[in-house]
Amino acid sequence: MPQRHLPFPSDLPRRPVFESVATFALLAALLYLGAAILVPLVLAILLAFALAPLVTWFNRRLRLPDPVAVILSVALALATLAGFAFIAGTQVVKLAAELPGYQETITAKISGLQEQFGSNTLLDQIDAAIAGLSDQMAGAEETRPGAPIPVTISNEIGPLGILSSVLGSIIGPVATVAIVTVFLIFLLMGRGDLQERFIRLVSAGRYSKTNIAIADASERVGRYLLIQLAVNTAYGTIFGIGLWLIGVPSAVLWGLLIILFRYIPFVGALIIAVVPFLLAFAVDPGWNMLLLSVGLFLVLDLTTANVIEPRLYGSSTGVSPLAILLSAMFWATMWGPVGLILATPMTVCLVVIGRHLPQFQFLDTLLGSEPVLSPPERLYQRMLRGNTEDAIEMTEDHIEEHDTQHYLDEVMLPALRLASNELADGPEALPQRRQLVQSFEALIGEVAKVDWPEHSTLLLIGGRTEIDECAATLLGIRLANEGITSRVLPPVAVRQEAIGRLDLDGVEAVMLVFMGDDIRAQARYVARRIGRMAPDTRVIVCALHELSAQESTETLHVDTVYRSIDDAVEGALTSLRQLEISELHASGKTEPFAGAGRGDDALGQAIEHIADTFGIPFATINLLLDDRHAEDEAAFRLTSIVAETRQPLIVHSQSPHPLVGDNAYLQTNGIDLYAAVPLILADGTCIGALALLDYEPRAFGAEEVAQLEAAAQDLVQRFGDGGAVAA
Repeated sequence: MPQRHLPFPSDLPRRPVFESVATFALLAALLYLGAAILVPLVLAILLAFALAPLVTWFNRRLRLPDPVAVILSVALALATLAGFAFIAGTQVVKLAAELPGYQETITAKISGLQEQFGSNTLLDQIDAAIAGLSDQMAGAEETRPGAPIPVTISNEIGPLGILSSVLGSIIGPVATVAIVTVFLIFLLMGRGDLQERFIRLVSAGRYSKTNIAIADASERVGRYLLIQLAVNTAYGTIFGIGLWLIGVPSAVLWGLLIILFRYIPFVGALIIAVVPFLLAFAVDPGWNMLLLSVGLFLVLDLTTANVIEPRLYGSSTGVSPLAILLSAMFWATMWGPVGLILATPMTVCLVVIGRHLPQFQFLDTLLGSEPVLSPPERLYQRMLRGNTEDAIEMTEDHIEEHDTQHYLDEVMLPALRLASNELADGPEALPQRRQLVQSFEALIGEVAKVDWPEHSTLLLIGGRTEIDECAATLLGIRLANEGITSRVLPPVAVRQEAIGRLDLDGVEAVMLVFMGDDIRAQARYVARRIGRMAPDTRVIVCALHELSAQESTETLHVDTVYRSIDDAVEGALTSLRQLEISELHASGKTEPFAGAGRGDDALGQAIEHIADTFGIPFATINLLLDDRHAEDEAAFRLTSIVAETRQPLIVHSQSPHPLVGDNAYLQTNGIDLYAAVPLILADGTCIGALALLDYEPRAFGAEEVAQLEAAAQDLVQRFGDGGAVAA
């Protein structure tokens, strides 16, 4: 039999890694070699993001045709750039003329430093450089009018050579500006067509997601550019005015340059600020000007970077600081100084692409500022590592933002579900499960104070593992919050070697809680053993795994199956209510508002009379503990609001209400008016609400509210405190 060569396992992942590295290297080479074409194009695209709102404003507000609006917007941008360059050039010429006058001050300061700190190599080098510069200036002064002019023979460059040299130095920037301008005009004029072509190219039929991605990128990049322009302008204005007040030469120049250099992440402002510091050192014989300049920069920069920008930017970029730093290094290597300015906007675009296109999701993970793990995943990782302190801090932050119940339902329970899916039932994962349980117990001790009774009529038992026991604990906390006492036991209590010693005296129900999907054998075994030990004890299963949805009471041989903790809590409340009703009838008393919702009894006729009195088509009483009125969660929520506030609640479907929210119940059922008042018994217990429902718009004033409250009091006196027996 011929032998086949099987690849080593270590060889298998090399191909995708090699392909990724090769693809990255190819893209980097294309970016580097194509800089002459790509840089003007990228500059034009970013300027198009910034100028698009201005073009839209010209179109909508001034009713200008699109070509006119585009040309006008580009002309304003070029005029602003030209004005910036003119002012900066004027300041440079002025500064160059003033520099020779600062030599004596610099020499005197360096001499003073040498006397104070002794000989220093750096100071000696600076002093020698200044001395050489002074000699050159002195030699220049000797060439005065009337003095003999030394003649040297050299190959002088003619006028044509001078013209070629000057043109060669300016033609590059001018050409770049011209190319960017042409690109910008065409991009703005054809922005609609280009967007449609881009959608067609990348959408793959998913137009909705592509439109969302384009809108997100436009909003984030445009908002970032405009906000940074405003911040940089304010920064440069304050910095220039401050330097002018201090007395630093050419303060306007440094204010203008710092506006431009702040587009370079992190170090741009510092790079340009060093120059006015040196001038302050050269101009002032003392040290006040230098110290004031440094202090101005530190206060302004720290305030802007740590207070102003975080509040203004918010999540406009969605890029992490580390990603911005790495991006700046990469693009500076590719495209030089221009790459530093373009780094952040281009990184924002990459993050948006990764956020909306699945094949590029790794970009959002690597570069984005949003947490890559959900709160349950973060909590699960901390519990696995035993990082209890960090988990407690995360828990406190979440509870402060929401509440304890939201944390238990939306963070802790999903974290346990992750643990159940990942950690096997076998002994190999036992150390991790124990570490998880220890962290869980520490967290529960911080967020929920529950006194577990030694004996209870309801036992909550983890079905198979320690994780199931944790879920049972969460269920017990929920029940305790509803006033139902229970006792939580570990899975070992129903193991073969221990179930015979399970104390079932006075226990009415045993609920097995399972987080996993393999529950049938264990549930059947426990149900069979408990049925022999205590035939009157009900066996309930709370199956929390989605794959166990096919299980039923018949397949598990139990009395009831719940699919969620909410269902289990609701079932326990229903059982408690049924028990209260049974005890009430056993004592010879009638249930408050017995027969609610029936039109052939005295209570039903009284409710119909209330509706006729108000001229409203429908009236009802909704009781908090009546399942017939709690099936609709939205309707039950309205009743709960009335019961909690003990105040009338008047809601119109088209008018927002601070307590109701989006009025989902009214809008879904076509109800325009919901008017309800609480039903309060003689002992002060609020058991529900009397509500009027109208499908037509109508007002409901204070007089009608008082009339409805009187009707509710009459109902309580007649039917609420056992005054009538159900027909």
